[in-house]
Amino acid sequence: MLSQANQNSSDRRRFLVAAAAIAVGALSATGSDAFAASPGAGKSAGSVMLRPHGNQNLFRVRVELEVEGNVNLPKNALISRKSELQLPIVTAASLDYEEQLRRKSSSDPTVAMANRFYHVAKSQGSLNEVEQSYTLRDSVRETIIRRDVTPELMYSVDDYFDREELDLLRLPVSSLGVDELLPTTAVSVGSTYSPSNDAVASALCLSSVEATEVVAEVVEITASEAKIHFKGNVEGSYEGVPTTVRTVGKLTFDRRIGACTWLAMAVHETREIGKAEPGFDVSATVKMLRKPMPKPVALTASAQKLNPGNQIPVERLYVDLTSREVGLGVLMDRRWRMMADVPGAAMMRMIDNDRSIAQCDFRPLATLPAGSQWTLEAFEQDIKKTLGEQLSDIVSAEERVSETGLRVLRVTASGAVEDVPIQWILMHFSDDSGRRLLATFTMEAKNASTFAGSDHQLGGSLRLIERKKPVAEAISARSSNDGETRIARLNKSNESPKPQVQSASDL
Repeated sequence: MLSQANQNSSDRRRFLVAAAAIAVGALSATGSDAFAASPGAGKSAGSVMLRPHGNQNLFRVRVELEVEGNVNLPKNALISRKSELQLPIVTAASLDYEEQLRRKSSSDPTVAMANRFYHVAKSQGSLNEVEQSYTLRDSVRETIIRRDVTPELMYSVDDYFDREELDLLRLPVSSLGVDELLPTTAVSVGSTYSPSNDAVASALCLSSVEATEVVAEVVEITASEAKIHFKGNVEGSYEGVPTTVRTVGKLTFDRRIGACTWLAMAVHETREIGKAEPGFDVSATVKMLRKPMPKPVALTASAQKLNPGNQIPVERLYVDLTSREVGLGVLMDRRWRMMADVPGAAMMRMIDNDRSIAQCDFRPLATLPAGSQWTLEAFEQDIKKTLGEQLSDIVSAEERVSETGLRVLRVTASGAVEDVPIQWILMHFSDDSGRRLLATFTMEAKNASTFAGSDHQLGGSLRLIERKKPVAEAISARSSNDGETRIARLNKSNESPKPQVQSASDL
């Protein structure tokens, strides 16, 4: 306990040093030397509005992120949020992308959605001193970002993200929300204001903000730009998990194009342990540069024509989950996460707003002779024997051939465990070579409506893949390009039956 307290104290001291350094750097930047090249700097004929006007909608954005701290793991996230283990994490990420903005309307410059192409998206770091690196695949570089939900929602135009790619692209600040940190009324040098809860949530990519003490100050206004410093604490949540953010930073607003073009920010975030993800206590620095572009470089014409009024396409929101130990891949609703992957077993869990809905356990079965298949009747009898007295009724049983060419036996059963009504859905997958896999969904009966056909999605998309390979071979396989993407194939099938900042000025 003492060592943990010392560690937390040390983390806080580092953040305070970073915050003080940014503040000192900001003050020095507004001194007389800083104004020498601009006689009108720091002077204002009166109050001015610093609002995005929507005339510039195409940007090249570069982001550098450095993170250091601890990941907090529970013994069992379904029972307690208490941390049982802390793992040190250090990572650095670089992103370079162009994005085309879509505003809500001509009278409301708030960004409703964006088309984005990632030229670079990569990270390098370590978790518990184990090296990790991630790079975005070519098939998911073109993306759509929707901001009619919080936090903002991203999906690929051509393929499906895996979980690591979604985590790679998740940043502590949004280039589409940074303009919302601007004042909503006329200001002059020295004016202070407090961004709204919604504005802070939008900028910091949070689901909600319950309370914020963030205060911003206008420190400089010229004919071409304005500079703003901000700092404060935020109490909010991310996908139902409480989080506390302490932030200090500064931004530059280009008055000529009506957009924020530069941001430097230090963040200390403490997020509680959730049922889907571990908690963490980390410090981070973010450097963001937004440069206006005259025309797109890589964005496709079809992407640029997308309409914010269109419904979010549910079929594009699947995530590609894999188990290398069991040897399976599946496209599922993003509420599903692979929680365990060990030799001989894997488990994924459906979490909705930090509430556990269902669990699915995977287990490889003994291989049958080529051409042999298990009958539906034999599968039912095995289920009855396995569930025993917990079983009340076999609700349904069916067999079919999946879209991936596997033979699927599916049985739905109801019963109770310790007087709690339970529903099971058991699915037996096999191929012509005799390879077999058992998937078992378990949920409380009251969660059946939220579960909403996840078993059908599993049955239609599950594919058998090779089991875990040596690292070098696995990386080679992941990097290979198999030609057209899965979304393209689906469309075809549908056509026919370090966080110590010395100065933000250094960023």
